[in-house]
Amino acid sequence: MQGLIINNPHLEFLRPALERWIDCIDRFNQIHGDGDAPYWHGAQANAGILAAAAWQAELVALQHYQSKKQRDEGEREGRCDLSIAGAEQSIHLHTEQRWPKIARLDLAGALQEAATLARLAAYPSQLKAGALFVSPWKAGQHASPEELQDMVDDLNKHTACAIAWYFPYAYRKLHNESGQYHPGVALLLKQA
Repeated sequence: MQGLIINNPHLEFLRPALERWIDCIDRFNQIHGDGDAPYWHGAQANAGILAAAAWQAELVALQHYQSKKQRDEGEREGRCDLSIAGAEQSIHLHTEQRWPKIARLDLAGALQEAATLARLAAYPSQLKAGALFVSPWKAGQHASPEELQDMVDDLNKHTACAIAWYFPYAYRKLHNESGQYHPGVALLLKQA
């Protein structure tokens, strides 16, 4: 189960990268097998997968770099987690990750926090967004197709500018040493 919704025309240039993001997750799985997934490894690892997808989409990407930010008291040094750019558009992202239970996808606060922190990543005139990677889990057994559909429905209720998700069948039974099953990953983008 996969999908992509872009609600903000300023982010439409990211569509090819978001489509290839799924291909990059699959490629990781082909190399590492069904016992590992890139979305287990935190926000920086997920930003790396998204950066690879951007390059594959003939965009450019730069991770964890020093940036300038404009404040009331003048220009200051800042840090940007990921910048993606095309010939005419670019975006500066602050990345976060959450691991909620499947039935509890209340991500509004985390998404707003990521968007708020993204404001500090670049100048006010530059396009900025919070990028929230979500790796839901369920204890005890794998997620059913109905539970996955409910989760996608919950994701679509958030006021995100773009939402992409990937819950592949191969990962439906992927679990960690604590017995938590992780069926896939979602990405929510909210413009700062």
